[in-house]
Amino acid sequence: MKSIASLGLLVALIAGPAFAQSVNADSQAAPDPVAALQALNAEVAPKKREFVQQQLALTEAEGKAFWPVYDAHQAALTKLNERRLANIEAYADVWNAAATDDKAIAAVATEALDIEKDEAALMEHTYGKLKGHVPVVKAVRYLQLESKLRALIKVELAARIPYAH
Repeated sequence: MKSIASLGLLVALIAGPAFAQSVNADSQAAPDPVAALQALNAEVAPKKREFVQQQLALTEAEGKAFWPVYDAHQAALTKLNERRLANIEAYADVWNAAATDDKAIAAVATEALDIEKDEAALMEHTYGKLKGHVPVVKAVRYLQLESKLRALIKVELAARIPYAH
Protein backbone atom coordinates (compact mmCIF):
# COMPACT_ATOMS: atom_id res chain seq x y z
CA MET A 1 0.00 0.00 0.00
CA LYS A 2 2.91 2.33 0.76
CA SER A 3 4.19 1.96 -2.81
CA ILE A 4 0.77 2.88 -4.25
CA ALA A 5 0.68 6.03 -2.12
CA SER A 6 4.25 6.85 -3.17
CA LEU A 7 3.34 6.31 -6.81
CA GLY A 8 0.32 8.58 -6.47
CA LEU A 9 2.40 11.29 -4.84
CA LEU A 10 5.07 11.04 -7.51
CA VAL A 11 2.50 11.28 -10.29
CA ALA A 12 0.87 14.27 -8.62
CA LEU A 13 4.26 15.94 -8.49
CA ILE A 14 4.93 15.17 -12.14
CA ALA A 15 1.53 15.66 -13.73
CA GLY A 16 -0.13 18.38 -11.72
CA PRO A 17 2.14 21.38 -12.21
CA ALA A 18 3.29 20.39 -15.68
CA PHE A 19 -0.15 20.10 -17.11
CA ALA A 20 -1.71 22.85 -15.06
CA GLN A 21 0.54 25.13 -17.08
CA SER A 22 0.02 23.37 -20.40
CA VAL A 23 -2.09 24.78 -23.15
CA ASN A 24 -5.69 25.30 -22.12
CA ALA A 25 -8.29 26.21 -24.71
CA ASP A 26 -9.74 28.88 -22.42
CA SER A 27 -6.45 30.58 -21.54
CA GLN A 28 -5.11 33.58 -23.42
CA ALA A 29 -1.36 33.19 -22.90
CA ALA A 30 -0.11 30.09 -21.12
CA PRO A 31 3.47 29.88 -19.84
CA ASP A 32 5.86 27.87 -21.98
CA PRO A 33 4.85 24.27 -21.15
CA VAL A 34 8.15 22.83 -22.38
CA ALA A 35 10.13 25.05 -20.00
CA ALA A 36 7.70 24.19 -17.20
CA LEU A 37 8.14 20.47 -17.85
CA GLN A 38 11.93 20.79 -17.94
CA ALA A 39 11.92 22.67 -14.63
CA LEU A 40 9.57 20.09 -13.15
CA ASN A 41 11.77 17.23 -14.35
CA ALA A 42 14.79 18.85 -12.69
CA GLU A 43 12.85 19.11 -9.43
CA VAL A 44 11.20 15.68 -9.50
CA ALA A 45 14.01 13.54 -10.96
CA PRO A 46 15.81 12.95 -7.64
CA LYS A 47 12.53 11.88 -6.00
CA LYS A 48 11.78 9.58 -8.89
CA ARG A 49 15.21 7.96 -8.61
CA GLU A 50 14.59 7.34 -4.93
CA PHE A 51 11.17 5.88 -5.70
CA VAL A 52 12.61 3.58 -8.39
CA GLN A 53 15.44 2.47 -6.09
CA GLN A 54 12.91 1.70 -3.36
CA GLN A 55 10.74 -0.33 -5.73
CA LEU A 56 13.58 -2.26 -7.36
CA ALA A 57 15.84 -2.72 -4.32
CA LEU A 58 18.90 -2.69 -6.56
CA THR A 59 22.15 -4.06 -5.21
CA GLU A 60 25.26 -1.93 -5.68
CA ALA A 61 26.35 -4.04 -8.68
CA GLU A 62 22.87 -3.89 -10.24
CA GLY A 63 22.78 -0.14 -9.68
CA LYS A 64 26.03 0.34 -11.60
CA ALA A 65 24.42 -1.30 -14.62
CA PHE A 66 20.93 0.12 -14.11
CA TRP A 67 21.41 3.84 -13.44
CA PRO A 68 23.13 4.78 -16.73
CA VAL A 69 20.31 3.05 -18.62
CA TYR A 70 17.76 4.81 -16.41
CA ASP A 71 19.39 8.19 -17.07
CA ALA A 72 19.37 7.60 -20.83
CA HIS A 73 15.72 6.52 -20.63
CA GLN A 74 14.79 9.66 -18.67
CA ALA A 75 16.60 11.88 -21.19
CA ALA A 76 14.70 10.21 -24.03
CA LEU A 77 11.41 10.60 -22.11
CA THR A 78 12.13 14.30 -21.70
CA LYS A 79 12.48 14.62 -25.48
CA LEU A 80 9.22 12.70 -25.96
CA ASN A 81 7.53 14.99 -23.42
CA GLU A 82 8.77 18.02 -25.34
CA ARG A 83 7.41 16.59 -28.58
CA ARG A 84 4.10 15.74 -26.91
CA LEU A 85 3.74 19.24 -25.49
CA ALA A 86 4.64 20.84 -28.83
CA ASN A 87 2.00 18.64 -30.44
CA ILE A 88 -0.54 19.69 -27.81
CA GLU A 89 0.28 23.31 -28.60
CA ALA A 90 -0.23 22.64 -32.30
CA TYR A 91 -3.55 20.97 -31.51
CA ALA A 92 -4.57 23.93 -29.34
CA ASP A 93 -3.82 26.29 -32.23
CA VAL A 94 -6.10 24.27 -34.51
CA TRP A 95 -8.77 23.96 -31.82
CA ASN A 96 -8.66 27.66 -30.92
CA ALA A 97 -9.03 28.59 -34.57
CA ALA A 98 -12.43 26.85 -34.38
CA ALA A 99 -12.04 25.84 -37.99
CA THR A 100 -11.70 22.39 -39.41
CA ASP A 101 -8.35 22.27 -41.13
CA ASP A 102 -7.95 18.66 -42.22
CA LYS A 103 -4.28 19.05 -43.10
CA ALA A 104 -3.37 20.64 -39.75
CA ILE A 105 -5.37 18.20 -37.64
CA ALA A 106 -4.01 15.25 -39.66
CA ALA A 107 -0.46 16.46 -38.94
CA VAL A 108 -1.28 16.62 -35.22
CA ALA A 109 -2.75 13.12 -35.31
CA THR A 110 0.23 11.71 -37.22
CA GLU A 111 2.69 13.24 -34.74
CA ALA A 112 0.68 11.90 -31.78
CA LEU A 113 0.84 8.39 -33.25
CA ASP A 114 4.55 8.75 -34.00
CA ILE A 115 5.20 9.78 -30.38
CA GLU A 116 3.35 6.69 -29.15
CA LYS A 117 5.41 4.47 -31.47
CA ASP A 118 8.65 6.12 -30.35
CA GLU A 119 7.68 5.68 -26.70
CA ALA A 120 7.04 1.96 -27.26
CA ALA A 121 10.37 1.65 -29.09
CA LEU A 122 12.10 3.38 -26.18
CA MET A 123 10.62 0.90 -23.71
CA GLU A 124 11.80 -1.99 -25.89
CA HIS A 125 15.27 -0.46 -26.21
CA THR A 126 15.52 0.10 -22.45
CA TYR A 127 14.44 -3.47 -21.73
CA GLY A 128 17.09 -4.75 -24.14
CA LYS A 129 19.76 -2.67 -22.39
CA LEU A 130 18.72 -3.86 -18.92
CA LYS A 131 18.19 -7.52 -19.74
CA GLY A 132 21.31 -9.45 -18.84
CA HIS A 133 22.64 -6.67 -16.59
CA VAL A 134 19.97 -6.77 -13.90
CA PRO A 135 17.60 -9.60 -13.01
CA VAL A 136 14.80 -9.83 -15.60
CA VAL A 137 12.18 -9.35 -12.90
CA LYS A 138 13.75 -5.99 -11.97
CA ALA A 139 13.98 -4.91 -15.60
CA VAL A 140 10.30 -5.77 -16.08
CA ARG A 141 9.34 -4.07 -12.82
CA TYR A 142 11.11 -0.90 -13.96
CA LEU A 143 9.20 -0.95 -17.25
CA GLN A 144 5.99 -1.46 -15.30
CA LEU A 145 6.77 1.54 -13.08
CA GLU A 146 7.46 3.74 -16.11
CA SER A 147 4.38 2.44 -17.88
CA LYS A 148 2.12 3.16 -14.91
CA LEU A 149 3.54 6.64 -14.43
CA ARG A 150 3.10 7.41 -18.14
CA ALA A 151 -0.46 6.04 -18.08
CA LEU A 152 -1.41 8.32 -15.20
CA ILE A 153 0.08 11.32 -16.97
CA LYS A 154 -1.81 10.40 -20.15
CA VAL A 155 -5.06 10.20 -18.18
CA GLU A 156 -4.36 13.71 -16.88
CA LEU A 157 -3.75 14.91 -20.43
CA ALA A 158 -6.85 13.20 -21.76
CA ALA A 159 -8.98 14.91 -19.12
CA ARG A 160 -7.66 18.34 -20.14
CA ILE A 161 -7.61 18.13 -23.93
CA PRO A 162 -10.96 18.65 -25.66
CA TYR A 163 -12.16 16.55 -28.57
CA ALA A 164 -11.41 17.79 -32.07
CA HIS A 165 -14.17 19.80 -33.65
